[in-house]
Amino acid sequence: MRMKENHMRNGQLKPAYNVQLAVHSEYIMGVGVFSKPNDTNTLIPFAQQLEQIHSRRFTYVVADAGYDSHENLTWLKNNQYLSCIKPQYYEKAKTRAWTKDISKARNMEYIPEEDAFRCAKSRKLTYAFTRKAKNKTRFVSERKVYIYESCNRCGYKKECQRYVKPTTKNPVKRIEITPEYDTALAENQDRLISNTGIQLRINRSIQVEGAFGVLKQDLGVRRFLHRGSGNVHKMLYLLSMGFNIAKLHKRIQAGRINTTLFTVKETA
Repeated sequence: MRMKENHMRNGQLKPAYNVQLAVHSEYIMGVGVFSKPNDTNTLIPFAQQLEQIHSRRFTYVVADAGYDSHENLTWLKNNQYLSCIKPQYYEKAKTRAWTKDISKARNMEYIPEEDAFRCAKSRKLTYAFTRKAKNKTRFVSERKVYIYESCNRCGYKKECQRYVKPTTKNPVKRIEITPEYDTALAENQDRLISNTGIQLRINRSIQVEGAFGVLKQDLGVRRFLHRGSGNVHKMLYLLSMGFNIAKLHKRIQAGRINTTLFTVKETA
């Protein structure tokens, strides 16, 4: 993969690795080095790597919105992990535009006895068929498709079908939902907003971002000195060992040797 920045301004982007850190009780418990530019596809292989090097399995997996996907939530649930991952839409969901967008299924009334959605015009989008979608990692998700055949004479076309040309005759309104993903998101959301979830999210920001901050800012690690993922792994493990020894010393001095998480009051 390559860095986003074009430092030389000639199209020669810097080669880079996507580095992942697993942090527990302020200690770095594992490092991951990937050539994949996005974080979404690193969660499962990194979790599998941690399972191989640790005798005990972690209970919670806490991550930011970059790790949210149907595949990740399904894998975590099937492998007895409790996910506490911000949804991709977490920040957008706080906006008025998100809650008032009439084109989305989430803002339509669902009629369970008819398996249909009622739009802002009170027209029913009925179930048409189920299609299967496969991503780059070959994970297959089932999506239910709902359709209303003709949206003529609708005063909401401009808001509801923004990407359909005004001159289109008999425009069709189509929405897709993924029931399994929606269920997994709902379960994840319940944990996310619980007292435990709030504490875990706060500690993720402190502990994980803090570990990256120490390595990059305090220790001045801005680039790798070796090529190849194996050599980069070794360098990161050595840095992590030094980080953990220094962290243990600080925790002993502060009398926090048995403290796993910062409390919400401490961070306020």
